[in-house]
Amino acid sequence: MNKIDFCNASYGFREYELEEVFTACKEIGITDVEIDAGWLLEESRNKIELDASPEEIDALLKLAREHGVRVAALGAGAGVALHGDTINDNSDEIMRAIDLADALGSPVIRVFTEHDFNHSKHYVLHTDQVTDALYDVLGVAFNTIGKYAQEKGVLVGIENHGGSSATGASLRRLLDMVPFDSVGVTFEPANFAIAGEDPYQALRLLEDRIVYTHWKDIHHTDKGLGYCAFGNGEIDWNPIISRIVDKYDGLWAIEFERKDDSTIETLKSGTLQSMDKRNDECQR
Repeated sequence: MNKIDFCNASYGFREYELEEVFTACKEIGITDVEIDAGWLLEESRNKIELDASPEEIDALLKLAREHGVRVAALGAGAGVALHGDTINDNSDEIMRAIDLADALGSPVIRVFTEHDFNHSKHYVLHTDQVTDALYDVLGVAFNTIGKYAQEKGVLVGIENHGGSSATGASLRRLLDMVPFDSVGVTFEPANFAIAGEDPYQALRLLEDRIVYTHWKDIHHTDKGLGYCAFGNGEIDWNPIISRIVDKYDGLWAIEFERKDDSTIETLKSGTLQSMDKRNDECQR
């Protein structure tokens, strides 16, 4: 079994400044941290701007060193930008995130396939918007991204997040258009499950291209399906963990998120609990 290197995903801690996040991570034994870089910049506080100056980059590196952590991953935006019916190659933005990762010594960035900027950044494309024309632009964009990332020595992990990445087969279609090893998957089982896709079957389709992972769970609430801490929900983890644990040797980013009661202590406790349950699964 490969060593488990835990990381802290940025989304759950988005309400807190980087110093608070670094302190919290160190206190619970996580030294690899993902921060936002180009996705939720309007909402997040644990971020670095895409146009950060060399001085701002140096200050972030110094802050991380002082807290005994590493900026191990960046949460970036989407390779394609939709504005209604208009589909635009957005690879230039992702290449700026790759430059940041290179400057910070971060081995991987998490990206999405597309966003419709007529809606919020949480918007998921409807099935009828996932067209051959969209895949054509996605292919061009991610080949540009892949070539640039390979030159920089940075991995680009496409997170399955609905739209053209909602299923293992739909994401595999894009990956088969992009031969660069620098482009792969940020495997997010809970996102597959909440979209109605069997995460184990998706894993079987994508396992040779996984470069990064996010871990949380799903459960039924009075408002429908929602996210919860890893191991506290309804996903059958045993076949997933058994299959991936000997094949994948990258970062395991815990993504504990709360819409309410999101105090730093709650986030620390939920993240630590998720780590413990993740370790328990590995021992089965």
